[in-house]
Amino acid sequence: MTTYNTHIDNLKAKEVGTAIDTVVKTIHSRVSSLSGLELKEYNDSLTVHASSDKVIILSFVDMSFLDMALNFYETSIVKFNIDNYLFLTNDATTCQMFRFKMINCYVYAQHKDTTNEATIYNSIEFNKKMAIRPYFILDALICGFTVLHCDVDVVFFRNPLTDLKSSVTSDVACLLDIEQCNAGFVYIKPTIFALDLYTTIIKTIHVFQLDDQTALKRALDSLTKIYQSHVHLHQILDDNKYQCGVKYFQIGERYFIESSPCPRCIVVHNNWIVTKEAKRYRFRELLLWSYDNNGYYSNTSTKYIIYSNPPISSSLQKDSISLELNTLKTVLYIGHVLKRVVILPRFHLAKSSNSKRQSAERPLNNWLKMADFDGQFFEKYRENCFLRHPKVPEMIKNDITSPFWIKTEQSMAILGYHPPGVSVITPHDKKMISKRELEELFGSQRSSVLNFHSLYGLFGTDVIPKSAEMLPFNRKLKLAFKYTHYNQL
Repeated sequence: MTTYNTHIDNLKAKEVGTAIDTVVKTIHSRVSSLSGLELKEYNDSLTVHASSDKVIILSFVDMSFLDMALNFYETSIVKFNIDNYLFLTNDATTCQMFRFKMINCYVYAQHKDTTNEATIYNSIEFNKKMAIRPYFILDALICGFTVLHCDVDVVFFRNPLTDLKSSVTSDVACLLDIEQCNAGFVYIKPTIFALDLYTTIIKTIHVFQLDDQTALKRALDSLTKIYQSHVHLHQILDDNKYQCGVKYFQIGERYFIESSPCPRCIVVHNNWIVTKEAKRYRFRELLLWSYDNNGYYSNTSTKYIIYSNPPISSSLQKDSISLELNTLKTVLYIGHVLKRVVILPRFHLAKSSNSKRQSAERPLNNWLKMADFDGQFFEKYRENCFLRHPKVPEMIKNDITSPFWIKTEQSMAILGYHPPGVSVITPHDKKMISKRELEELFGSQRSSVLNFHSLYGLFGTDVIPKSAEMLPFNRKLKLAFKYTHYNQL
């Protein structure tokens, strides 16, 4: 490590070591979250789990992001046989669950005033939780470890440590977050500059009540002026290899699994989208989610409905997304009646003279707030690529009915044609199918996946049947369908 403060640059090696020891002791007495005894315990845990050259991946998790952390563990830690990692928590319960699964975990500091509910970026509770991160990074640096600080809403495509060790020539290197350093993926060496940086971050957080992302930017701006004679103090990682959510998902137009591959990508950070529910759904639509909580993928007894949103009559195309979302409400109702889980279709951008991407396929989060949708239908739907997930049993994938089409006056008017190769169901009332008919026709269907060509216009111009018994379900739909944009803001 060669990038030290100006006043010690020319000291002999022994004097440099003494200077660092002095700085470390001073820093720890002022800003560390741990006592001397606790720091020793933390150092012992880091030593056990770090590599022989004292490199370690540190990730913060609490109960609210448990599933996200376990997905990170499966897709990135286990997949690439990474041993030098440690999950850090602020509550003992989370750590106990990790240790039960034989996952490295350490209770860094317990805070009773933080919530275990998923928090929104830049909210007071979010900032309160994230404020712990600079502390455990700083204490690891004080103990002499090189840290890869990594958020849990991240997926590795390769082990990043191999590339980082060879490509990082500075004290601090971070993933580019559009125009600034991302606090959720930073590689930090235990140097004077790094110690100074994280001390400044902590002080900035406390003085200005900022999140650690903003504090990192301010600290870098401030210290760069102080250390201006040192050009290699920090660097931005190659953004062709290390990508934030905007670059990977939106600029790269990666919405479904057939999207263009990223052969150079090493890491993707699922940020620039609000709420855990939206992050999880986005990962799932690209097969970047592996965690099989409660048999989400592997359950062999769950029954499903699958359908598509095929092209509609040209006169209706300006309102296509409204029609597709109303059809989703219809299908959720059918799933409720038949006790089947709905596999989402793909949705389409509305036709517009100003749209260069008209009819382009998009996932559900392009229109609905996934937190509200999950609040009502969390266990009642699956992502579009669900049947292509490796953890879904073959007996489910191979047990799909031939496509049905329920022919009503409205469904025919919407499509504008009679779809070929389908089993046609004609209701007694040509305007709409009844609940009783749905149950009689499909209630005893034993196939794992009930396949429909499309489900437009099943109840005439209504989304679901009008009746008093439908009032509770209607309330669920109103609560679930809160409209937004892709990033959920």
